[in-house]
Amino acid sequence: MKPGVKRHAKRQGLLTVACALIVLAVPASAGAHAALVTATPGWGTQLSAMPHALRLAFDEDVVPQYARVAVVSTSGQDFAGSPEASGAVVIVPLRAGRTGSYTVRWRVLASSDGHTTEGAYSFGVGVKPLPPAPLGGVGVPVAPQILAWLQFLGVVLAGGVLTFRALVWAPAARVLEEREAPDARVAIWVGVAGAVIALHAGLLAFLTGAYPIVGGTLSSFVDSEIEPIRVATHLGQAWTLTTFAWLGVLALLVAAWVTPRQREPLLAGTGVLSLGIALGLSWASHPESHGNLALVADYAHLVAAALWVGGLVAVAMIAATTRSLPSAAREAVARACILRFSKLAVPAVAVVAIAGVYLALRELPSPSALISSSYGITLFVKSFVALGALALGGYHRRFVVPRLAAGATVVTIRRTLTLELGLLLGVLALAAVLSQTAPPA
Repeated sequence: MKPGVKRHAKRQGLLTVACALIVLAVPASAGAHAALVTATPGWGTQLSAMPHALRLAFDEDVVPQYARVAVVSTSGQDFAGSPEASGAVVIVPLRAGRTGSYTVRWRVLASSDGHTTEGAYSFGVGVKPLPPAPLGGVGVPVAPQILAWLQFLGVVLAGGVLTFRALVWAPAARVLEEREAPDARVAIWVGVAGAVIALHAGLLAFLTGAYPIVGGTLSSFVDSEIEPIRVATHLGQAWTLTTFAWLGVLALLVAAWVTPRQREPLLAGTGVLSLGIALGLSWASHPESHGNLALVADYAHLVAAALWVGGLVAVAMIAATTRSLPSAAREAVARACILRFSKLAVPAVAVVAIAGVYLALRELPSPSALISSSYGITLFVKSFVALGALALGGYHRRFVVPRLAAGATVVTIRRTLTLELGLLLGVLALAAVLSQTAPPA
């Protein structure tokens, strides 16, 4: 590069950095909204009796006549009196209330810049508080089932594919006598796609879950304080942990890209970490009343399904990236991978079946709920499709795998493996719908 061009590029870089700093600095100086600093009682507090008043302290003075506060019970009754604001403090008298969980909703106008902020949290009287209740009639035009399916898909691509690939690739590598798998770069991009999809779907799922709780309009949601929801609910806690974990997954994938010698161990570690993130999905949708055994069963069910589906994708990916090899080598690699996959898929399928039956028996109050509730009907359809995939897996294990081990060509199994993968993707979609459907009472 010529000196003049180099100096021009340097000036352009400095100008870009300066502009970015200015853009970042403007909101900090002009966006001083009234943020809630302390609350008495605070979020997640468990009291022995209903307090006489609620005290909210903000970091900015608020306009008294525009302060709005509600303290609502689980039955929808408001126990708050008229709020009285003085400077940055709002005092709300409370009527006597019974034992139960109460949701606090507040909305104030900052006197300095005229911006409105709002938020919600919960406290309990005589009981542990429930998460803040959503407002009726408030929703967002994003189907939570789609977001749940995308998060499942992210675990499959980054967790199931990379983990099962590490286990399946060993015999194939011996066949090729190569140090690096031909699908390594493709595997990195598959992992990146899974992590990015799950990361963004998780963020949207958290926001769409928090928005109906806080209320207001979509335009004012930017000024809402969702910290109590992030800290005090399963949804928020799971989102926080999984977000940092997915960023760690992306960092490992970058490391695998730039360090070819350590690529395979890094990809294997990435797969294991991604499967660990699946615990956040189970935690986010897990009612605390179900107990730890149900949480473990749901997590095991999800991980085993991710390994099953991810194994099929990994086998297909390896087969696709070895097309440039001689036909004999390609056939040997595919056969070694499928035979290895068959052995490892058996325990995964067993866990899927056992954990699924346990969760179904726990959620359904009676067999009739299978046809009398939305949850039961969805579960029935999911189980029917899963049985189809299980039947194909049993057919492969009982009839096809022995023929492959005896030297039959791999082409005999491609169509049925594709069908099995399609059925399992359908099962994941139905599982996403099921995770967003309330079980029958």
